[in-house]
Amino acid sequence: MVQGLPQRATLTFGLTFVGPSALAPLTRDAVEPATSLVRACRELDAAFAFVPWDRPWAVDAAEQLAQEGVAPFAVFQGPLWPVLEQRGVQAGLADTLLHPREIAAEIDARLGGIASRVSDAIEAGARAIVLAEDLAGGEGLLVAPDFAIEALLPRFSSLVELATSARVPVVLHSDGDIRSLLTAAKRAGFAAVHAGGGLDFEAFERLFWAVRAEELVAIGGFQTLELERGMPRAEVLGSRLGLLARAGGLLVADDGGITAPEQMAALVVALAAARAAAG
Repeated sequence: MVQGLPQRATLTFGLTFVGPSALAPLTRDAVEPATSLVRACRELDAAFAFVPWDRPWAVDAAEQLAQEGVAPFAVFQGPLWPVLEQRGVQAGLADTLLHPREIAAEIDARLGGIASRVSDAIEAGARAIVLAEDLAGGEGLLVAPDFAIEALLPRFSSLVELATSARVPVVLHSDGDIRSLLTAAKRAGFAAVHAGGGLDFEAFERLFWAVRAEELVAIGGFQTLELERGMPRAEVLGSRLGLLARAGGLLVADDGGITAPEQMAALVVALAAARAAAG
């Protein structure tokens, strides 16, 4: 396991992008988002939790999580999507192919601001940095592969170096199947990948083995598409995920798609099965 990332003797579990409304069944009417997250982590015996660093309660959440023995992972929106949205998403995506130098220059202009906030998060006790940049969806890559490999991911290396110089690992988040980008992510210095949102378990498993082959750590596995199919399916998902965790190199977590209490209830069932299967 990469230095700086949490590790339990059997199965290491954490929460990623789960909002307070989905966590409600676990949090005993907590009103504050930070308190809600901390209580959910306590109930689920989580080892880590994503904290969106653009929220006013982020520092409070990081402090409370650390007091509970839960590693806070500070999450930052990457620079690509704000650039695309400024141009109009469809036009911006086309420009990654047609005008890659212009897009790259606009990304460069945003990196300094992100670096400053990353430094603040490290000072506040973040145990890992998560750079969230959706490069794929359920149907495949969203950006031109050459642009992602040659222009985008190499630019993230400066942010990675800033964190790793403080012995804080960096995680790349993206929905979808990003197997074709893993070598570039490794080259940029990322330690782990949280990916697979919008995929079923079979697709996630293929992604996991590809991540592991690059000697990166995978984060995820509780696929929302599977959790939505009922409690029996959730239990099967958990058992399969627990067995997969035995291979090593996997921090078990939601895939970032949980939005409803019913999905969270299914995750609780799946988590119990995963822990039983992991031994």
